[in-house]
Amino acid sequence: MGAERVTENRALVWSGEHWIAYLKNHDNQADVGRLSLYRVTYSAAGEGHVAFVDIPEESFTGIYTDDVKLAEFIAKTVARGPSNNNFYKHDMPILEAEITRGGDVRTTPSWAIDAESGAVEAVWTSIHPPLVLEGPGPENNGTAVTHSLLFFANEATISLNSKSIGGVVYVRDEWIRAIGRQGTSAVFAMAETTTTTTND
Repeated sequence: MGAERVTENRALVWSGEHWIAYLKNHDNQADVGRLSLYRVTYSAAGEGHVAFVDIPEESFTGIYTDDVKLAEFIAKTVARGPSNNNFYKHDMPILEAEITRGGDVRTTPSWAIDAESGAVEAVWTSIHPPLVLEGPGPENNGTAVTHSLLFFANEATISLNSKSIGGVVYVRDEWIRAIGRQGTSAVFAMAETTTTTTND
């Protein structure tokens, strides 16, 4: 059995899964829908599900969750933290919802969000083999992804109340800084772990 490497002077922020589906209209000019979903298996606020959803044309926007305290933690510490883009910087209401996984993770994984204001489903298809990332990766104010398994997808759909919102997956250059290559706007990260530097 080989020697294990221990990362010193880092504290755990959260660990779990992060699922992303951002879709643009066909002329690639404007986002028609964004979903960023966290399945948290460990954090200082416990575990559960938090989904940031923004469908502009339907005025359907919110942070959907099965644990309000966890949603507040993820919004402040992870989604709106120093390493995040501006997609979710604006005010979004926190709304209770039932959030469930479906499909085959190898081919057609899906998430369903059932809330009083409506039902959303996202599906990922045409999935690439996983990229194994070992870090820490690029830091922002000491926070970085220490480990992740990234599955990029060529296709994804988002439906609101069983009706597709349309849109297509696109290439995001933002991935170059994180992993040294382009990636798509449809991706899920399994076993993602974010840590921060400590003074110990």
